[in-house]
Amino acid sequence: MNVRVIYASLTGNTAKVARAIADVLGVEPEDIRSLKPGDVAGVGLLFVGDGVYGWKPSRRMVRFLKSLPDLRGVVAGVFGTYGARPTQLPLLKRILVEKGAEVVGEFACPGVDWFTFGLLRRGRPNERDLERARAFAAEIARKTGYLPESSS
Repeated sequence: MNVRVIYASLTGNTAKVARAIADVLGVEPEDIRSLKPGDVAGVGLLFVGDGVYGWKPSRRMVRFLKSLPDLRGVVAGVFGTYGARPTQLPLLKRILVEKGAEVVGEFACPGVDWFTFGLLRRGRPNERDLERARAFAAEIARKTGYLPESSS
C-alpha cells in the first residue's frame, strides 16, 4: 500500500509530529510546498497534518486538499498541533471526506503558542507528544493493514 504523510507547518511544530508519524511508517514526511496535487495519486493511506491559524488550517493546506483528485478508496488520518484548541481538524476531515477519503482517526497535541510570542506551551510538542503521535500512526496503519498486528 502506498502511504504518504503530508503536512503544512509555519512554525515547525506540525513538522515535528509529521516526522514522528512518518518514522513509524518508514516514509519521509512531505511538506505540501514541495508537492503538486497529482503527486498524491495512487495513495492508499494518507496522513494530513496542519497547525491552527485563526482557528482554521492554513489557507495553503485548504487549497491543496481541495485541488486533490478523487480520493475514493483512500484511508486517511488527520493530525496537527495547536496553541489553544485543535480547531483545524474538523475542516481537514471534512475536505478529505468530500473528496471521497475515509477518515479513520485524528491526533492533536499542543505546540508552542506563537500568538503569545512563545510564552505558552514552550517545549511542545515534547517527546511524550511525539510518542503519542507514533502510537496513533501505528494504530491507523494496523487498522488498515499497512503494518502487521505485531509491529509498533
